[in-house]
Amino acid sequence: MAAEFSVDEARERLVELLDRAESGEEIVITRFGAPSVWLQPARPRSGGGFAAGVIAAAWVAPAAGDAFDVGTDYWPDSSSSG
Repeated sequence: MAAEFSVDEARERLVELLDRAESGEEIVITRFGAPSVWLQPARPRSGGGFAAGVIAAAWVAPAAGDAFDVGTDYWPDSSSSG
């Protein structure tokens, strides 16, 4: 049997309910005492491999002997025009 929560309870405990649903528990949110929404994990997106929101990243190493401060120094990729 699914665990049921009213809209007000779900609003207060949303993160907990998301965690529980992601772990496989059936969670139903009720509205006016009747089931309204069933929480379930989303299906993984196909084709990608990167985490959501990450498009790509590149690193250009400094020339031998040059100091590099990750917080302040950035070198453009010499292979790109512009």
